[in-house]
Amino acid sequence: MVQSPLSSQMLAKIIDGSSIPSFVINRQHKVTYWNTAVEALSGLKREDIIGTDEQWRAFYSEKRPVMADLIVDGASADEIEAYYQDKCNSSRLIDSAYEGEDFFPNLGRNGKWLHFTASPLKDDNGETTGAIETLEDITERKRVEVNLRYYLQEITRAQEEERKRIARELHDDTAQVLGSISRQLDNFLRKKHGFTPNEVFFLKGLQVQLNSGVRGVHRFIQDLRPSLLDDLGLIPALRSLVKDLQESNSISTSLEVLGGERRLLPEVELLLFRIVQEAVNNIRRHARASEAKVIMEFAEDRIKVTISDNGRGFKLSGRVDDLPRGGKLGLAGMQERARLLGGTLEVKSTLGKGTTLSVEVST
Repeated sequence: MVQSPLSSQMLAKIIDGSSIPSFVINRQHKVTYWNTAVEALSGLKREDIIGTDEQWRAFYSEKRPVMADLIVDGASADEIEAYYQDKCNSSRLIDSAYEGEDFFPNLGRNGKWLHFTASPLKDDNGETTGAIETLEDITERKRVEVNLRYYLQEITRAQEEERKRIARELHDDTAQVLGSISRQLDNFLRKKHGFTPNEVFFLKGLQVQLNSGVRGVHRFIQDLRPSLLDDLGLIPALRSLVKDLQESNSISTSLEVLGGERRLLPEVELLLFRIVQEAVNNIRRHARASEAKVIMEFAEDRIKVTISDNGRGFKLSGRVDDLPRGGKLGLAGMQERARLLGGTLEVKSTLGKGTTLSVEVST
């Protein structure tokens, strides 16, 4: 559809009056609008860009399609993925639109992070006549995120060191004292002191409680910092975790290792263990499952861990980023640990059919 002069003027006023950097291209990929805000962001004046198909100059050092170009061409999701990898997604609000985030080193003195959205412009017959792309400078937000991630790493490291210290003290002090008392009580009961049956029953009851306390302390130590993780690595620690779930909760549980098993950096093994540990604890406490499975996949350039169960499942609302607001703090903690590893967390759950959680990390 050819726009009337009035509609063109109104569109120009709307776009140019916006503080959001925006530009419009037509079906031939020629720039028809280039507002003041995008001039300030890119450094390219409208008189130098309108009427050309050189919108790429604002973002790239070599010619390539921008998101608006792909929208005009009706590019498939796979074609868009080829240019933007995992940096964009289809819009949840606008049909046929895409949005994403990326770093553009050619913008400004040190480059800029942009959030960008491209939407088709259509005529009365639903035919695409062009596309509009809007941009948002999120460089400062990204800088804050990097700083927060750094502080989160430091906090996580401090927490793990404190866990390690407490576990060591519990093992060297509390567990040793309780174990010694249990052995002394056992030796005492083996000797004949003329106790009445009720007194013997009472003392043996104390011994049972004491031994239960010793086992509880050892479980607590393992939860705080399993010695297997430090001594033998991730896989032996996971085997122990899986075995405990099966023995303590009567849940049929298995660990499957695929690919060439290998040791990882200590901090990577620790974070992956914490993710699996939290998932296993969720199964123990909430899933009401009879079966659970942990799969550890070693590929040449990545690691993938999948934890699944056949429990009651739960309703997922929104994205993984929305988990904290939904009260899923355990899952949110797993996501943060995955982010610290530069990885991704995916959660799938169906009511009555169980939950599958996957973490993938590049190595």
